[in-house]
Amino acid sequence: MSRWRASFIHLMLSFLIVGSVAAYVIYFWYPIALLPMAKADQLLAMVGGIDLIVGPLLTLIVYKHGKKTLKMDLTVIALIQAAFLSMGLYTLFESRPVYLVSSGKMFNLVFASEITPENLAKANAKYQQFGFAHPKLVGAIMPKDIKEKTRIIMSALGGGGDLQHMPQHYVDYAQIAPEVLQNAWPLHNAPKLSAENAAILQKAATKYGYQAENVRFMHLGSSRGYAVILLDAKNAQPIGYVNLDL
Repeated sequence: MSRWRASFIHLMLSFLIVGSVAAYVIYFWYPIALLPMAKADQLLAMVGGIDLIVGPLLTLIVYKHGKKTLKMDLTVIALIQAAFLSMGLYTLFESRPVYLVSSGKMFNLVFASEITPENLAKANAKYQQFGFAHPKLVGAIMPKDIKEKTRIIMSALGGGGDLQHMPQHYVDYAQIAPEVLQNAWPLHNAPKLSAENAAILQKAATKYGYQAENVRFMHLGSSRGYAVILLDAKNAQPIGYVNLDL
């Protein structure tokens, strides 16, 4: 086998592995529309680029049919490639979105690294475990207690996390859905929505299988960027995302 063929086989195997990882990340954590908003496209490109270039390139350099140390060389290359991939996966995993939180007036995508162990320990048991798949849809209600409300406000002002980062204040989404519908905007004639952006949202609604009049939208924020979330006008359930910073 020539070194070019060996390198090509290595490249195809790397494509299979990296492609599987990317497919999982995009399907469960970051739909295409959220990749730029969450800056996950940059991390995926870095992880994929390193693994798709370094491994096959090193194979091309060291491969020589009949070489006595060939197995050892290829093993070392595989370990290097696995180490790079593992570091990238760990970073993706630790910063994955775990909650999609609505305060009734907007949505926030919350990442695992943003919820402190202290706040997590105070939460209801059903909110104490981070999932491995899609971020969990929940509501968040500002407490009536003045002391706790002040603590949240001061924490937000000091960069220590806002209401959406405190799972002790999470509630079932159904509890807050009526308020969401009350505050969500239609895709037609929404205030401060340009004709161009309205057309983008309407096209997205059609793509998701809905007629524009049956869809509402809200701002979707995160510590990394902003987007738009589309909602079913009947029950306020999310139906999709749009890469648009309104």
